[in-house]
Amino acid sequence: MGIMTKSIINFSRFISGKLIVYMLLSLAAILLLPNLTYTNQWPSVIENSSKQLPFLEKIVPHKVLNSFGVVFHCSQYTSHQKFELINPNRIVIDFLNIEKEREKTRTQKGIDLDILFKKARTLAFEGNRKEAIEICKNILEKKPEYQDVRVFLGRIYAWDKEYDLARRELLRVTQENPNHLDAISALIDVEYWANDFIKALMYCDEGLKKDPSHRDFLYKKAQIFEKQGNYEEASENIYLLLKMDSGHTDAQELLNRIQFSTQLFEVKVKYGYDHFRRGEKDFGPWHLASFDLSKKLKWGTVIGRVNYANRNFGSLSKSGPQFEIDLYPRITKGFYAYVNGGYSSSSVFPKYRLGGELYKSLPSGFEISAGARYLDFSTTTVLIYTGNLGKYYKNYWFSLRPFITSKTSGIDISGILLIRKYQNNPGNCISLLLGIGSSPIELFFLEDIERLNSYKIGLEIAQMVSRSTLIEIQIRFEREEFQTGKFGNRYTLSFSLLQTFFKKY
Repeated sequence: MGIMTKSIINFSRFISGKLIVYMLLSLAAILLLPNLTYTNQWPSVIENSSKQLPFLEKIVPHKVLNSFGVVFHCSQYTSHQKFELINPNRIVIDFLNIEKEREKTRTQKGIDLDILFKKARTLAFEGNRKEAIEICKNILEKKPEYQDVRVFLGRIYAWDKEYDLARRELLRVTQENPNHLDAISALIDVEYWANDFIKALMYCDEGLKKDPSHRDFLYKKAQIFEKQGNYEEASENIYLLLKMDSGHTDAQELLNRIQFSTQLFEVKVKYGYDHFRRGEKDFGPWHLASFDLSKKLKWGTVIGRVNYANRNFGSLSKSGPQFEIDLYPRITKGFYAYVNGGYSSSSVFPKYRLGGELYKSLPSGFEISAGARYLDFSTTTVLIYTGNLGKYYKNYWFSLRPFITSKTSGIDISGILLIRKYQNNPGNCISLLLGIGSSPIELFFLEDIERLNSYKIGLEIAQMVSRSTLIEIQIRFEREEFQTGKFGNRYTLSFSLLQTFFKKY
């Protein structure tokens, strides 16, 4: 009895100890893992465990056995991953930290797309547009809502004159985001380049409704009006823009261009002085003044001119006026003419003068011309054949003009080389002149034409002192053979003032 009683007590203790262990394990399982459900945000109670027990996109086993021999059942993967506890002895273990890796991958992809976009912009600006287009398309396949990329893709299409493709991309952006101002600005450019000014103005107004002080929209609207020839509306938008931003250089340049396009007429006053050193103290000086009035017309430009000269020849002095008219008619694009006629009742000038020349622009910045001048003096007539071969190179203009002169002493060949450099403002330039031969630069006087030879060098500076005022200063030196074996020096200084008058808006 004693032995049996002792055995029962030991068995009861064994059962009680093991039961207590199982009961504790069951209680822990019930408290910690009653129902595991996957969401994008873990429950706080298992937040620490999630780093070691995240979820796979697919749960392959339906039953997972851990090292303690506890089995859990897990359902198939859904948008909410769910693990159902079969009994208190089952537990989920050994899953990889996929959610953390996913977040890292998503962040990395975002960085990569921005880098790709930057690369596409660089390629496009360097001229590699096809490659840039492919990169933009790849970005949009991964992230269709990347609107800045889509706007840039539309601009690349527009640069290649693929206007329909550009509209497709840009309109998609404005449909998804009506307040995307960059897309509206790009649409304005597309329609402007496609010469659909009505649509371009419509998009300008649409953009200004969203942002009335948007400088880009105001400037582009002025550009469109200027292109249409509606200078009044263009000027109104420019003045509104300059009121907000007085330092807007593009708007100021556009206003200047409009004013020049509405030029009423130009007035030019010129005075030239010649000083001689020929060993004869009483020879010279010579004075020449002129007054020009020019007007631009639809077919070209017309210039009326009055010249007045006073020349001292030692024992003789001559003076008097001359009247001239110049015409520069446009024949076709890149092809125009020069026509000149003049009359004077004074012996200092030829009684009649006529001239004509045809100019043709050629590819690669070349220009060529050919013509003649006829001068009828009271004692003789002079016929001069001339022309020009010119070339624009960057900011430079090179011009070579030959003269073949038929006069009483025979045939004479002369030439003048002109090198001109233009500054940022086309009105501002500096010119170097080199010449050889008897023919003068300005064909006015018989004494200049009848000289035997000359070598000349000159410098001319032109400078805009205001938007409508240009001044020119010329300095020239000539070593001339006025009689056989007799040479003298000639110094010329001239000054001119050009004033342009515009229609005001």
